[in-house]
Formats: sequence, C-alpha cells, structure tokens
Amino acid sequence: MSFLTTMVDLFFKGGVFMIPLVAVALAGIVLAVERLLFLRENRVDGDRFHYELQTALKENDLDGAVVVAARTKGMIGRVMEEGLLKVQAGQTDIVAATEKVIHSEMSAIERSRGWLITITQAAPLLGILGTIYGMIIAFMAIEQSASTDPRLLANGIYQALVTTLFGLIIAIPVTFFTEYLRKKTNRILYYLDLYLIEMRDWIARRQGERSDG
Repeated sequence: MSFLTTMVDLFFKGGVFMIPLVAVALAGIVLAVERLLFLRENRVDGDRFHYELQTALKENDLDGAVVVAARTKGMIGRVMEEGLLKVQAGQTDIVAATEKVIHSEMSAIERSRGWLITITQAAPLLGILGTIYGMIIAFMAIEQSASTDPRLLANGIYQALVTTLFGLIIAIPVTFFTEYLRKKTNRILYYLDLYLIEMRDWIARRQGERSDG
C-alpha cells in the first residue's frame, strides 16, 4: 500500500473532525501562497539599491535618488519614494516623512502572518479535540455493547488518533513557513532601516554644509 493510499484511507477514517481540519489546511495553503506572492513583489537587490542611493546622494542628486526609488518595486520603493519626495519638498525629518506610508506597509506585512500563527495553534488543538471525541465514542460503544473485546476499543482509538495526526501534519509545515516568512520580512525591514539611516545622515550632512556656508 502506497503512502498516498494510506493517507487517503486514514483521512476517511478520521470522522467529522476532518472537515474543520481540511478547512484549516486550505486556509493555510491560500495564506501561504498570498505571502509568497507578497515576498516576490518585495524582492529587491538590496546592495544594488543601496549603492545607487548612495551614489545619487553623494552627488546631491535628489532627483536621481527619487528615480532610483520610483523604479524599485515593493514596499522599499514606495517608502523611499514617499520620503524622498517629501524631503525634496522641504521636509527635514525622514522619520516623519515616511511615518504614514510605513504604517500602511506594516499593515500589509502583518495581514496574513497572524492567521498563519493561529493555524499552527488551532490545527493540533482540533486534532486533539477529534481524538478525545473519538475516544469518548469508543468507550460509549464498549459500554453499550457490554463487550470486553479489546479490539473494539483499539479500533475506536485508532480512528480517533487520526485527527491528531492530521492536525500535526498541517501545523508543522505551517510553523516552518511562518518562521521562513518572519526571516524574509525582517530582512526587508532591515534594508529599509538601512536606507532611511542613509537618508537621515545625508540630510544631516547637507544641513551642516549649509550652516558652514
């Protein structure tokens, strides 16, 4: 019997609690795909962008820096473009200039990650709930039949444990994916902080040059 056949057979023996587990699994898949698309949209060559930004700022070419940000996809491009445009308009506090757009982008980052964490917690609990329910049904069957045949109890417990198995099968990969997502989003935020520091230092240098002049 192949692994796939075994899993399908176990699935149909899991009982009614397999329905919410399937719903949770499908939700996890949808959310994972959505987050992968998000990461793809925000994939940026951080070192190249940093070099181009530094080059433009060293030449005091603010227009060039805006162009670099505008052609950069994802939240890094949007945040930097917004900040540079406001600096171009006279804003001298890069944190204040980007606060609103960063708040909006952070909402997008957290949009699905919380639900993924919920799935990692809910799937095993649903599995355990299904197991407890199945064991109660098994003991009730023994009580009603007045039979001492251990096979009756073993069969009921065997079916009940299936829900815990599938709960873990759902939760474990989602847990690993959530950690992967956390590291990737933290990397995006690290680069964004780096670029904002670059902008802050440039603004400070330019103000110092004007004061000296």
